[in-house]
Amino acid sequence: MRHALAPLRWLRYFVRCGVLGCYLVTCSGCGVGYLWHVTVGQAMLFARQRPVEDVLRAGQLSLQEQQKLHLIQAVRQFAITDLGLYDSASYTTFVQLDRPYVSYNLSAAPADALTPYVWRFPLLGTLPYKGFFDHEYAQREQHLLDEQGYDTYLRGVRAYSTLGYFDDPILSSMLAYDDAWLINTIIHEMLHQTVWIKGSVSFNESLASFIGEHGAVRYLTQRDGADSAVVQQYRAVQADALVFAEYMRGLIERLEAMYAEPLSREDKLRRKADILAAAVAEYPQVFPRLQTMSYRQFFERQPLNNAVLLAFRVYHRDTTYFERLFAEHGGDVRRLIAYFKTVRAEEIPAQFRTR
Repeated sequence: MRHALAPLRWLRYFVRCGVLGCYLVTCSGCGVGYLWHVTVGQAMLFARQRPVEDVLRAGQLSLQEQQKLHLIQAVRQFAITDLGLYDSASYTTFVQLDRPYVSYNLSAAPADALTPYVWRFPLLGTLPYKGFFDHEYAQREQHLLDEQGYDTYLRGVRAYSTLGYFDDPILSSMLAYDDAWLINTIIHEMLHQTVWIKGSVSFNESLASFIGEHGAVRYLTQRDGADSAVVQQYRAVQADALVFAEYMRGLIERLEAMYAEPLSREDKLRRKADILAAAVAEYPQVFPRLQTMSYRQFFERQPLNNAVLLAFRVYHRDTTYFERLFAEHGGDVRRLIAYFKTVRAEEIPAQFRTR
């Protein structure tokens, strides 16, 4: 069958996954079981991938899913030719999963400090999260950290990048996104293949989020026009994201100030509970500033703790740095990306460096 990997090619992928796993397994808190888990999980994704054109020809997907595959192909080409992102074979194959998420990310933090628990990966640098392909395995790891007194956060992931070490497939989990978020996601993940500063996840994710948002606006504007309803809706969601980020940064600052005080652990935990409860209760006061429903139910969906707040901060640092450089490059996303291709680790602001 055309979509099946030949045995030798499959073995090559499996070995490459094993090499990646060997790097990952040397991190603190990892073992042989985790090495096998990530090796098999990644290899199985490659074994199940099929060329997009074959999937479309087979007609087994719904009309909406087929439209999303066509959209991804168009956005991929736009990202390469218009934005100057890395040209690889990523997003030219498709994998049908038997689950809603491709993987699960676990992050943690002390219950009395906004300091991320980190895993050290020689290949990728220091990361404030650990990925799993199996939900139960991730839950067991989460339980171990819970027992040690850490705040933890386990979340499903619909898409991720292998940073150019492999050609990333389209995953069926990605098709659950609405069109605007799907466009953002493809550009975000392709940015990771183009620019990755080792040891600074906060910088990498914040940059990818910034480029994903502005790249999506550029794509939608070219396709539908600046005054189109889809562009106006997307800009409204972006505006709401800024309001929400401002609220969350204020909460994080209050907690950091409290944690810095000379208090006992018990007092910090008590004050923390009061601050978080107040943040949830006061959030409806922000609603008049929101233009859409996108962020109104955040606190209903996710209980707050230090790990949740740190995960938010990884992706949503203050964008002033990026906005300034964006303006300096004439508001041109392509020129901004070209600039960041040349940036070295020591040149990024201290605020983005993983502690």
